[in-house]
This record gives sequence, C-alpha cells and structure tokens, in this order.
Amino acid sequence: MIFKERCLKVKEFISKNNIDAFLVLNPSNRYYLSGFELKDVQYNESAGFLLITRDKVFLFTDSRYLEEAKKHYADDIFIYKENKFYFIKQKIKELNLNNIGFEYDFFPYIFWENLKDLNLFSFKGIIENIRKIKNKEEIEKIRKANKLVYEVFEIIPSYLKEGITEIELAWFIEKFFREKGAQGTSFEPIVAFGKNSALPHARPSEKKLKKETVVLIDIGCRYLDYCSDQTRTFWFGENPPEYFLTTLELVKRAQEKAINFIQAGKIIKDAYWLVKEYFQAKGVGEYFTHALGHGIGLDTHEIPSLSPANENKFEENMVVTVEPGLYYPEWGGVRWEYMVLVTKEGVEII
Repeated sequence: MIFKERCLKVKEFISKNNIDAFLVLNPSNRYYLSGFELKDVQYNESAGFLLITRDKVFLFTDSRYLEEAKKHYADDIFIYKENKFYFIKQKIKELNLNNIGFEYDFFPYIFWENLKDLNLFSFKGIIENIRKIKNKEEIEKIRKANKLVYEVFEIIPSYLKEGITEIELAWFIEKFFREKGAQGTSFEPIVAFGKNSALPHARPSEKKLKKETVVLIDIGCRYLDYCSDQTRTFWFGENPPEYFLTTLELVKRAQEKAINFIQAGKIIKDAYWLVKEYFQAKGVGEYFTHALGHGIGLDTHEIPSLSPANENKFEENMVVTVEPGLYYPEWGGVRWEYMVLVTKEGVEII
C-alpha cells in the first residue's frame, strides 16, 4: 500500500533524529501520507492531522469526518471534541511520547501556545522532500491534468473575440475543466489583456479585449488530485508589433535553453542563471523578475523552486515548470510555460 510505504519513510526519519513522533498538519502532506482530506474547508478550520510514531500512524479529527477517516490509512483514529488540545496532550501522554517533531512552516501559533509544555522540535521540508519525487501513478495523473490544459489552449484562440472580459474568459476556462471531469482549477486562472499582462500574477478583471493587444493566460486544473500549470501568450489581432514578436522569441528561446539544460544531477540554480544571463546578454535581464519555475504535484507550487539561490540538484522523476517571462509596464508581458519530467538523460515535456 502506497500510504504505508510513504509513512515508513517518515518513521525512519523519526528513528534517525531521536524523536518519538512527528505531527503532520499540512493538508497536502496529510493526504499524501494517508489519503485523508487533501484540502481543509477553509484556512482557519482543519479537518485533522496525523501523529506518526516509530511504529504507528494516528489520525486525529472531529466527529464530522469519522466515517471518511475510516476509509483511509491509519492504525487508529482519535476523535477530539470541545477541548481539542487537552485531548491531544492526554493522548500523547497515554502513548508515552516525549519528543515531538513538527513541520517548521505549518505549525499555527495556537498549536504552539497549547502544546509548548511538550518537548517540541521543528523540522523543515521532511514530507515535501519525499513528495518531490513522483512515482509512475503520480506522473500519469499529472499527465491527465495537463492534457486538459493542452485541450483548452487549442480552442482558446477561436474563443477570443473583441469585447470579451478577462473574467468571462477565465470562467470559460474553468467551466471547460469542470465539464471535462477536473475537480476544478489548480489555482485562480490568470487571464490578462494588454498592460495587465505585465503583472506576473494578474487577477482577471472586467477589462475588455480590444484588437491588436497581448493576451497572457496562465492556467491549470486539478485532476485526480494532481495539478497542472501552463502559460501561453497570444497576440489578438492581425498585426503583432515587432516588440511583441521579439519578446516572444526571446522568451521561447530562453525556455528552450533551460529545457535542454535540465537533467538529473545538475544544479537547480544553474538553470535559472542560464536564462537570466541569456536575457542580460540581450539587454532585457531586468525584465525577468521571478524564478524560472517550481515543482508541481498535489500543490501547484512545490519544491524545488528553480530560483537563483537553490544549490540542490535536479533529481529523476521530479516534475517542474519552466516558465521564463519578460514584463514591460508600458505595454504588457510575455510568459511561456511547460511542465517537464526530469530524467537521467534530460527532460520530457509532459
């Protein structure tokens, strides 16, 4: 069972680091290890968490989730009620656990305030570093999610018409994903016309599409729980100006260089600097303002970040985005994004 195998890796970490248990509060990590509830209902309301010891996996949740919890991987399920933290501490005491590890970047203050009398130790990226390497089943799910993005990009050019708003186009894309069986979008669609496309994370507005303007679309869907993420940039009109064509060519050429470079064993930051230095040599380096890409899987943004400071190496079966872009406030921006599977020989565009 895949969840048992994943939890075994956490148990090995616990033993090696001389702690008795590890708390998993991050919903995506919780799901990855148990299959229980990929997302919480809202940011301030948790569906539950895992407590993993050297030999057991315990799922803590409330009564609303009991029947759902029974379907997933755990050695035992504990249902907390009104005084959640008192209940948690009592269970930890009953289990004779002393040193408790927790996720460095996902441990709300309310947990700290109520559990601080325990021996708590923070660890960074433990589950995320397991998740960064995808198995065959995960890769296949990502392919299926990505297939829907390719399909909608095929029909978007014919759907573009003068007067349509960014919000209307974003809604068309979201409906397409839903009608094709996706669980929804993997993030709010980025649909940007004209100068709005100079904002890397622009939000759709009531701005209407006019003739002879740039259109940037960054979209993805969640299918079988896994995410996709791709960007394309179009010119709406018959006469794309030279500055747009030149920028589009530079971005595509930069992406090509990065894709040809990436390979298991190569240093991640070198891919970023290959693109940055290419842009600098062309006199446009200052207009490339973000990382080259990111890992993707259960979350749209996962490790590794293809940033200028990442000293880690690409590893086989990582899935990452490659998305260089150039942004000019006076007219707009261009970004082109593919998702790639890292292999021993290089990458496969998926």
